[in-house]
Amino acid sequence: MVLKKKMGGMDLNRKYYLVDTENVGDRWFGLLQKIKRKDRIILFYTKYHSKHLEECLIKQVHNPRMVWLECAAGNNALDYQLMGVLAYLIAKHPESPFYIYSNDKDYQTAIDFWQSRGIKVCQKGFAATDGKKPKKKKGKKKKAKKKQDKVEKACTSAKAVMESACTLEKSGQENLTEEQYVVKIAKSVPVTDLGGWYQALIALLGQETGREWYLKVRDDTGLREKLSKHCVRDEYERGVNLVATVLDIHNLDVARAEEAYKIIRSHNRKNLKAIRADFDKRFGKKPPQKYFKVLRPLIRVINGK
Repeated sequence: MVLKKKMGGMDLNRKYYLVDTENVGDRWFGLLQKIKRKDRIILFYTKYHSKHLEECLIKQVHNPRMVWLECAAGNNALDYQLMGVLAYLIAKHPESPFYIYSNDKDYQTAIDFWQSRGIKVCQKGFAATDGKKPKKKKGKKKKAKKKQDKVEKACTSAKAVMESACTLEKSGQENLTEEQYVVKIAKSVPVTDLGGWYQALIALLGQETGREWYLKVRDDTGLREKLSKHCVRDEYERGVNLVATVLDIHNLDVARAEEAYKIIRSHNRKNLKAIRADFDKRFGKKPPQKYFKVLRPLIRVINGK
């Protein structure tokens, strides 16, 4: 029933793309830009997937054109599960065309079986050079919408947070442990926002350690429940807290966290050019300002989805 909901209703013109990520790796990334809106990409992956695939999953998990199916790992295990889903789809949508994206030749026997029965199914492979990420097209410039009313909300509580942070900084506080940084993130990012957690952990703990902690948070329900108790209720205070934590770990002026937060919130999160220009104006260009650079990975987290 869950799989049926993910695949959507019947559409004779809908195409289904079944991707064996265990075989083709990340070389399928450009496929999303090529398919039509009504088509479906079904991604089969295991717990041994790549970092790039996990990042893509976090960004695209709610994309209605993509279906993510985690498979049991093992010798040819993913192949059998892909074939099972293909058979299910053929039974439900016998008139639709199906494309298996894999370089594994073992699918050919099953493809011949279905083709001999009038089913439109074929296999497509990827050359070794197909893994390049497509260049992002520059979108049209949009005027940044001011959100000053929201930014000013809870200003008093945010200032209290900043005063506390500055006091700690002046007192020569020792470097925090990984666990302490995780708790700081828990105060600023709800555990329901796993994408935000991933970005925050990477920004504060680095790629490798951050990903390890992300997997712990993602897979451990008990840990998420404990961390959720630390989350600050006020959105403004959460945002300033997160900015202050990032600035602190990079030895930047924590007292300017609220100012940096206001800059980010006053622009559309996609308008990085305007945000950068505002940072240059407030924080200066020379020497090259670091505030925008260290906060850029967290702009989506700070400024909503």
